[in-house]
Amino acid sequence: MKNQYIGDIGDYGKYGLLRFLASQGIRIGVNWYLTEDDGSTDGRFTNYLKVKNTPDRKCDPELFNRLSKIAFRRKKSVQMLEDTEIIPEAKFYNEYLRSSALEPVERKEYRQLWFDNSMFLTQHTDLIFADPDNGISYQIDAKTKNSEKFILPDEVLRYYETGVNVVYYCHKGRRKAEDWEREKIRIKEKLPEAKLLAVTFHRGTQRSYIFVLHPEDYPRYKQILTDFLESSWKNMFTWENTDGIPTLLPYPAENKAMVTLEFLEEAFTVCKVKDYYGVDLEQPFVFTGTTDQEKSLVCPIHLIPENTTDREDGWKAFRVSGELDFSLIGILAGITKVLAVKQIGVFVISTYNTDYMLVKEAVFEKAILALKEAGYKIVGITI
Repeated sequence: MKNQYIGDIGDYGKYGLLRFLASQGIRIGVNWYLTEDDGSTDGRFTNYLKVKNTPDRKCDPELFNRLSKIAFRRKKSVQMLEDTEIIPEAKFYNEYLRSSALEPVERKEYRQLWFDNSMFLTQHTDLIFADPDNGISYQIDAKTKNSEKFILPDEVLRYYETGVNVVYYCHKGRRKAEDWEREKIRIKEKLPEAKLLAVTFHRGTQRSYIFVLHPEDYPRYKQILTDFLESSWKNMFTWENTDGIPTLLPYPAENKAMVTLEFLEEAFTVCKVKDYYGVDLEQPFVFTGTTDQEKSLVCPIHLIPENTTDREDGWKAFRVSGELDFSLIGILAGITKVLAVKQIGVFVISTYNTDYMLVKEAVFEKAILALKEAGYKIVGITI
């Protein structure tokens, strides 16, 4: 976790999940795994908090309002979240984890003390939530540089052995389906008796939460999470498989129930430019393409540079939610086929993580309705 992430769309889902658990009588301890801000654009997807009458707010209006008051401050911090009691009656550990500047042996000793303090300050809780930047790692240890970005399996073990349950943030990234299924359950190498549950948040980058539970607590958590997935959050979260068996390989286009499309709030333009001088590449949703014949730019309308030579405005966009494995096939084909039947053109952009589709504003509502009728799940918009 970094202070710069506060208020990001992922934060909204994360606290929504934890607040629901707390409302069911689960006493929560939070170890932020707090690391220094890095000056990147990560964590800047906060514009959803500015949208009037957004359906997002209905998921948890109180949480939405609290994040709105913090997300746009220049010097925001997790302490501000704690002060607002963002998670009712939770205990927090917000000491920075700064080990990379030390020598390897010192890193191990430093992290041991840091983790011991976390156990002391979050004791007498039912569930420890760990929020490292990059999830869990089985390839490194406390001596490794940049290990502070991960929770280590031995740390999950130590929490668990005190009698508490553990949930930690994790993400699929570009792992193949088989690798992702193995990764989710690999903690059982340390804790073979533990029961696992997992849910995934599908707005923005895919974010999964892996629950490592004592067998006697499993039925209670299974019911609570079932209720959560039937609550106002149902359009943003889904169950994740935890039996280690990939449910779909390859990813067939006709299996629309597995594809979530996320509406983007920006109004886009597609244009040509003389050069990229004046294009702010640090802004979200700025796409460039250079060939032997042109320099093209796709960006929100308010970011159009002065040296634009040709442009076509009036585009709305959605993207495939989460991060897609490069081996997955047929996703774009399935979507464009649905739109082609309705005589709707689509402008496609593919990035490392996922695919973006732009449709002219005049037929955007028609496109959304066609995709819904075809079985696609669409979040972030009500039509």
